[in-house]
Amino acid sequence: MRFMVALAIASSLVLPLAAPADAQTRLPRVSPSERASKDINRRIRQDQRLLNLEERIQMENNQIRQDIQRERLFAPRTLPSIRSGACPRGSISC
Repeated sequence: MRFMVALAIASSLVLPLAAPADAQTRLPRVSPSERASKDINRRIRQDQRLLNLEERIQMENNQIRQDIQRERLFAPRTLPSIRSGACPRGSISC
């Protein structure tokens, strides 16, 4: 009988301590409005990443265009070739 009383007292002290640990591992439910706001924030962040990517692509395209224009502007100009054996009109000698 003493054993049963001791077991009852021990279990009454141990069981309440075990239950809160179990409850602490479960997360509280997310309300629909909180879920919706998280979805909206996620979409906004995704849109910002896409905008940043598009801006970077546009900047790179503009840089390439500027490089091509600069190359065309400062490209060495070739003079027309003179045919051997024939002098151009108006020249004194070849």
